[in-house]
Amino acid sequence: MVDIAIGFGLIRFNKVSLRPMWRIREHHDIEKVCRKLPKSVVKKYELWKNLVFRHGPDKLREFSGFHDEKLKGDRAGQRSSRLNIQYRIVYEVEKQSVTVFVIDHSAQVLGEIAMKSKKQARFVPAKSHAKLTTGEVIRMLRELKEWSQAELAARSGITATNLSLLENDKVEIGKKRAEQLAKAFDIHPAIIMFPEYEAKEIGKAA
Repeated sequence: MVDIAIGFGLIRFNKVSLRPMWRIREHHDIEKVCRKLPKSVVKKYELWKNLVFRHGPDKLREFSGFHDEKLKGDRAGQRSSRLNIQYRIVYEVEKQSVTVFVIDHSAQVLGEIAMKSKKQARFVPAKSHAKLTTGEVIRMLRELKEWSQAELAARSGITATNLSLLENDKVEIGKKRAEQLAKAFDIHPAIIMFPEYEAKEIGKAA
């Protein structure tokens, strides 16, 4: 049983494993970079952080759309996740901490930043750069799994019609549906139900 306090209320979720939260830091230039990126890329980065915060970077490999992989050569020891066909994240993992070096599409910039050590650059606690809605989170998670709405419906027990309404933020999700979708995606329900709350918690934990 897990309790999540929202405002003055308390929502209790069943059968959610208690994993330690991960600490996420990002290069100080990322805030400036995010202001220039397509909004869809920034929103996917926010979801990326929410998943890492609750489950750690290994969880990213369960979402094939991220194409998460180890880097080689001068960037050995670091990893890369794709946010779309152009942009990707370069990050490093150490114990319960993840350090984000860069979000960029340029191989040259990626190489220059990735080769820097953490002592050569300034990193700050991760913060939110865009607001996420529950509908956006559901749609992005589904697309990252490369599932159709029909497949997610079969896995979650929620009809495709209702999934479409949820993804378009036409209806409130509710605790039961949040748990159904969380089980289908194998993630913490707070990632779906409270994306804005998660963003605040990431900042506190870092």
